[in-house]
Amino acid sequence: MIETLLYGCKIDQPDHMEEILYQCKGYTNKEELMQKGKDWAKINGYDRLRLREINLSQKTDFIEAITI
Repeated sequence: MIETLLYGCKIDQPDHMEEILYQCKGYTNKEELMQKGKDWAKINGYDRLRLREINLSQKTDFIEAITI
């Protein structure tokens, strides 16, 4: 099972204050999601967006999660 997450930070907030802005089950069109996310973020005061796909059927590698 794949989860797709879009993260972002409010403008002027430190990186560790990142929030999940969008979540969906399965794969999605990354380019379209990122473009829509940028449009939404601009209006709502967010920046520093990133996408992440997580496979929940595999064991989590926490070292990878903190080094991204």
